[in-house]
Amino acid sequence: MTAPMSRRTALLLGAGTLTAAAGCNRFGGGSATADGSTVNMVWWGDAQRAEVTEAALELYRKANPGLKITTEFQSGSAYDDKLAVRFGGGNPPDLLAVRRESLRDFADRGSLLDLATQQDLIKTADIPSGVLNAGKVGEALYGVPGGVTSMGWALNKAVFDQYGIDLPDGKSWSWNDFAALSAEFAKASNKEAYGADYPLDDLLTFGIFVRQHGEDLWTADSKLAVSADVVTAWFQQAVDLRTSGAMPPPGWAESLGPSADQSPIARGLVATQAIPSNSFATFNRAAKQTLDMVWFPGESQATRRGMAIIPGLFWSVTAQSKAPDQAVALLDFLINDVEANKTMGVTRGNPASTVVADAVSGVLEPDDQFANDYVVELSQEELVDPVPDPLGTTELRDLLSTLADEVSFGKTTPRDAGAEFTTKGAEILDSRPR
Repeated sequence: MTAPMSRRTALLLGAGTLTAAAGCNRFGGGSATADGSTVNMVWWGDAQRAEVTEAALELYRKANPGLKITTEFQSGSAYDDKLAVRFGGGNPPDLLAVRRESLRDFADRGSLLDLATQQDLIKTADIPSGVLNAGKVGEALYGVPGGVTSMGWALNKAVFDQYGIDLPDGKSWSWNDFAALSAEFAKASNKEAYGADYPLDDLLTFGIFVRQHGEDLWTADSKLAVSADVVTAWFQQAVDLRTSGAMPPPGWAESLGPSADQSPIARGLVATQAIPSNSFATFNRAAKQTLDMVWFPGESQATRRGMAIIPGLFWSVTAQSKAPDQAVALLDFLINDVEANKTMGVTRGNPASTVVADAVSGVLEPDDQFANDYVVELSQEELVDPVPDPLGTTELRDLLSTLADEVSFGKTTPRDAGAEFTTKGAEILDSRPR
């Protein structure tokens, strides 16, 4: 008796005669066909990420000649804007990269497919539960981590050498050490270079500082958890650094673009910069291979570790997809295929699957291997499991950004900003469904 063919096997064999083709471009609004012969996939990132992603997808195209995969990408915040246009116009992609802070918003609008109902097409058993649960809302799984990452503190060794300043001990340095180092750079360079210019409005960087102080940004039941005192300390630290000349004035880097090539650390304008660990290769290439990456200041003195292992992004399938089975099968390939992950490296973080992560470790390009080892070493520490981003995270980020600008330009004090963030932040989260 012939065994019945599973949905996964049938899809991997491919059923049509359509020639596989790549259509990688900026957002052009491609869409799937009603017969499921085309999957439109979109993500954010630069041309380098697009290149390695396309190389991985080519493996899938060769194994599935009956499926056409069209791809589109966009850098920075423009990705979110163009994604909103596509959803608003009733023409969403099939498979898409979703930011952590946006997952709940998409899920609560009914825009995403519950992947927990697709377990015959996608394998998630090898993803640690603490990581996989970040993509859940209740029991529904709306996003599968496309990689795991952490924030890192990059050091430009060439800038240190240029001004004759010693590199810090990257595992034991404190925020006071960071302040002293930054002041040393400002003095040695006559303010042509600074120690760092870390973003006050970045939730990931802010979250590390919050956890170092023994608190969390929010609770598992989506309530604001951070105190006004810790928010005040976050802003006050930056004010003190700027007052002493250790950190550049507000608006100093506004003329620089968002890409790694245009970043202050790549251009030698700062000696250190907070970056996602999975972006190390991109930044190091832009800085002409002069970077190292260490832990955040304050980790060894903290009440608890502030750094965490988090999903770099989620892969999701839209509820309106005309080719949901094909999109889910492609998603499975992206997270579980060893050769695909060797090809992509750690551009989106270390593989979320522990089996795949073990298989690719040791065969990556040097910078990717460095970033991989950084996350693996960090994971040996006693870390706090990430609490999934609640509905309203985007508004919290906007509030933090507004207050960061007001503090930076002297329109409000750190203490008033701390009080306003906790009051308005609590209102934002309390007004959202749970």
